[in-house]
Amino acid sequence: MLSKDALSQLSQLKSNIVAHKDYAEGLVRPTAKRFGFVRLDDGRDAFLDPDQMLRVLPGDRVKISLSENSKKQLEATLEALIDSPLKTFVGRYVRKGPAHFVEPDLPPFSRWLFIPPQERTNCSEGDLVQCELIRHPFKHDGKAQIRVINRIGKPDEAGIEGRYICAKYQLPNEWSEAATEQAAAINPEALTTLERQAMIDTPFVTIDSEFTRDMDDALYAEKTDTGWRLISAIADPSSLIEPGSALEQTAQERVSTLYLLGHPITMLPTELSHETFSLIPEAERPAVVCEMNINQDGSIADYRFSTANIRSHHKLSYQNVSELLDGSGDTLEKELPGPIIESLKAMADCAQARLSYRQEHALVMEDRADYQYWLNDSKKIERIEKRLRNSAQKLVEEAMLATNICAGELFNQHPQTAFYSGHIGFRPERLDDVKALVAEVLPEMAELDFTQLENFQRLFKTLRQNAEQSEEQARLLSLLQRMQQAGSLTTQPVGHFGLGFNAYATVTSPIRRYQDLHNHIVLKAILNGETPRTTDEHQALALQETLSTGRQASRTLEQWLLCQYLSEHLGTVHFGTITGVSARGISVRLEDIGTDGFVQLVEKGQPKPKFDSRRLSLTTDTDQYFLDQTVAVKVKEVDVNSRRIALELVDQAMAERLQAFDAPEQTP
Repeated sequence: MLSKDALSQLSQLKSNIVAHKDYAEGLVRPTAKRFGFVRLDDGRDAFLDPDQMLRVLPGDRVKISLSENSKKQLEATLEALIDSPLKTFVGRYVRKGPAHFVEPDLPPFSRWLFIPPQERTNCSEGDLVQCELIRHPFKHDGKAQIRVINRIGKPDEAGIEGRYICAKYQLPNEWSEAATEQAAAINPEALTTLERQAMIDTPFVTIDSEFTRDMDDALYAEKTDTGWRLISAIADPSSLIEPGSALEQTAQERVSTLYLLGHPITMLPTELSHETFSLIPEAERPAVVCEMNINQDGSIADYRFSTANIRSHHKLSYQNVSELLDGSGDTLEKELPGPIIESLKAMADCAQARLSYRQEHALVMEDRADYQYWLNDSKKIERIEKRLRNSAQKLVEEAMLATNICAGELFNQHPQTAFYSGHIGFRPERLDDVKALVAEVLPEMAELDFTQLENFQRLFKTLRQNAEQSEEQARLLSLLQRMQQAGSLTTQPVGHFGLGFNAYATVTSPIRRYQDLHNHIVLKAILNGETPRTTDEHQALALQETLSTGRQASRTLEQWLLCQYLSEHLGTVHFGTITGVSARGISVRLEDIGTDGFVQLVEKGQPKPKFDSRRLSLTTDTDQYFLDQTVAVKVKEVDVNSRRIALELVDQAMAERLQAFDAPEQTP
């Protein structure tokens, strides 16, 4: 037996060892192999050997002690599990002899997780399932246990992709009892009894896709001596959805309507978003109205918000309105009364003036094509239609932008009440790179402070004006566009650098977006002389995280269905633009399909291409590849399970000859 002195000495020795250990915290990052890493809070990575990886799961926050190996590389030893955010996940049911497992959909994590006998269900091999973790492996010799909480279905079932993505991203799939009861209690007839300004006779029209049912904006315009009078009438769900009610809370939780392919999820119950509050033709509806006087040069002279009862006189489609304005069709000319025709033409002239004004005083984003994916009865993509933005879409866009600019100015007078759409320009960590690149091409601008909106605008206007004449400036423009921070919701009028606005707050889609519904509530409080509700950045961050999750879910589902579609069109030839460059190859967006694939340019036994990480270019013995360059490619291989498309470069002259024979059928 050890004496008290010996025990004291051992205790002290242990304390000394602990005191001299280098501790850190970080997140577990698995790899496709058995080992992994811990991404430390300071950005460094520490190696986790295979035995320790058995004790942790992706995203676990852990405390580790650090050491260096003989190659001066950081290695981690697990000390404690701080937090494990992985509670539920989806995957594939697997059986190996008598044992049951799930292969989690958590790439690059590749370990199967065990289902104990008492937690097994009537699932069979290959079923797609949703699971929850019931025993973490950290303190159980690396042996995790899970249970199946939802059998999603078999991989070949119709619509399985949408159901699986909803489970993977934990998207809402039902309404609470309180929200359902409140929706059922809303009487549409009560909408016509609201005491508001009457604008029933103003010939408003809605202009949307032919498939749109949740119509939340109607427009009217007329020519004046000084320019135009433009009126946007916005659907007003807040007229019967009280702040703090079950429906408002549900809208805040959902944040926005998600247009998942074949599986839409509305922010409000469909009977409300498609009927009760939708600005359907010939129905009286409450609206928040923004009346704007637009000068001849496109500037906004003044504006006034109010509430009113309005009536949409017609539901018009982008296609028909565009044909009317462009003179390529006379369908509406024959069907619509004169005042509406005059209003549409006034809207078009006003929109052109607004566009010219923004080109001079703000920033105009480049037009991008939209893609209409037509699904069959199995909810698979049957055909794809590429649609360029037409004059009617641009008309509506200008009216909505003007309305939201006015809302931003109004909310500026009432701080901490509204949600703004912010965009601060370049990512802060890339500003040094931005300055270095600008100095090479536009040295006269190198010393400008690009965190200031005025300088940011000046730079991008210069590049966009000169891009067609200068290949050097065109490449710089492509690079700088990739160095910008994504837009986000904020409670501060930080400005929207991408649009070139000092303050931008959306109010034009309250049926589809919670920030717009919230802003309506604030706006009406201001109009009524009441104290508006306040917001904080934690709320804005929570909304933004939910929005980001929804967008990621939508992109994942779309990519899955597109991979299935292209797996039936292997060998087809397409033209595309380079959207990414790495040391291994290039990512290419197929112009007729709207999705990206990867061209591997590193081959065994061949010289490695030269990769310029700053300019994002890749140079081989014969060619150079850079962002936004047009290339011809062939669909080489599609991995539907990993949602990856492998492409192969094709000679452009040959591609033009082959495309007519090999391309999948497209609607022009």
